[in-house]
Amino acid sequence: MKITVTVEDPTDDFQERLLALLAEHAGQVHTDTTWTKERASRYYLALPARAQRIVKEAADRKGYVSANDLRDGEDTSLRGHSAALKRILDRGVREGWWPDGMEPPIQAQGPGFGKVVGYRMPDHLTSTFRMAINNWSRDW
Repeated sequence: MKITVTVEDPTDDFQERLLALLAEHAGQVHTDTTWTKERASRYYLALPARAQRIVKEAADRKGYVSANDLRDGEDTSLRGHSAALKRILDRGVREGWWPDGMEPPIQAQGPGFGKVVGYRMPDHLTSTFRMAINNWSRDW
């Protein structure tokens, strides 16, 4: 048996009671952490413009966009862009847009503490994000 529940704009009291009930039956509850077109759209639209460009370019380029392709000039920095990508993922959990445990749709690539060399989107997410972004961006 599979039961799917969608609750839009729950009151704080209702949400607490529902989550408590689900916690009682946690062994039998499976949370849907799949990126859907709707979730991808919400994620994309919540991002600042420069972070939107990273997601859009990665989806358009089969999952990877190099830092050089994102820079406006040779000496421009991408510093701070990764923070927005993570911040919106966390905000989505707080706002109830998606459950905790969602796979980050894009991650900075690099040697560690230093310059980002690019951004990667998992292969299985590129088509979902491309469809979602295409609804909002007409310059593909």
